[in-house]
Amino acid sequence: EGPVCAFDNRGADSNITTFPDKDAAHDAGFLVLHCGACGACSDWHNLELEYTTRDFLALESRKCAQKSLLGGGQDKLESCLSEPQIGFQGQCAVCWAEDIICTRKHCTYIALQSFLINTLANFEVGEDTITAAACEEAHCEAGNPGHFVSCSGATRRRMNVTSSIKRPGAQQCSIVDVDWAELFPDPHPNA
Repeated sequence: EGPVCAFDNRGADSNITTFPDKDAAHDAGFLVLHCGACGACSDWHNLELEYTTRDFLALESRKCAQKSLLGGGQDKLESCLSEPQIGFQGQCAVCWAEDIICTRKHCTYIALQSFLINTLANFEVGEDTITAAACEEAHCEAGNPGHFVSCSGATRRRMNVTSSIKRPGAQQCSIVDVDWAELFPDPHPNA
């Protein structure tokens, strides 16, 4: 099971911290927000964005990646990811920008190949599916060489949030204590 990121259920004023495991969080009176240690995207604002953008974040972040191809590099990516269409703040936008750069470096061929066979917009990831999303997961999330998961902390899979990228149930964290729709009932302004 391992570490969890948990909060003391006081809304935007919550104390959000990492515990060694679910039981330690519960013993302290905290609720599990996501599997794994807290990171740059585990603050209240960015957690809300991870949930409220779940149906369009993959598409919008891809648009940011495409804009940055014309120049500007990581700074342009961070700026795009921070704009109101998504709205990430601080180091969370940096984590996302680094992940996009890693994906571009390691997954361009697979992205082109999947485009040619009409699966670029297919964000369904099965156990034997090769897509740009599967390539990003393999190369950029857990130290191969990217570190998106440890940098961001919160990811939709770790939060047990179903998104536009359909993933097998085994990839979702099953020990999350919160109902995201109750925690963040208002839709993203651009939804």
